[in-house]
Amino acid sequence: MDREAIARGVRRRQAQESLDFEREREQTLQEQIELVIGEAESSRIDAAAFERMSAEDVAIVKADLNPLPYEEEPGSFFERDDVFNFEDVGEEVDPHAEEIARLTVEVEQCRRRQQAFSAYIEALGN
Repeated sequence: MDREAIARGVRRRQAQESLDFEREREQTLQEQIELVIGEAESSRIDAAAFERMSAEDVAIVKADLNPLPYEEEPGSFFERDDVFNFEDVGEEVDPHAEEIARLTVEVEQCRRRQQAFSAYIEALGN
């Protein structure tokens, strides 16, 4: 029994699982970035497309892509906006830009981790 070969194999599998996880995570993060960009740009894109469509087609597409908002049931919890001091809010920040920036940082970290796991697997040799 070659204990070193067994240990190397175990570590290779563990590193490969981590590498596979990071690759899947990167793909998921990229999809989230696309969704945020899609949300941010959707009204402009929709307006341009709707100009070239019939009113009936526009109604069908709008109903599917923009479902009715959630309506709270009577007596359910609601957030009071009179508790906030809106005078202290400073400059308005684009929430899409913040989310894209956050996700982009996560993608960069994810890629760096992938690089490290790939180097580790290569360093293990056969």
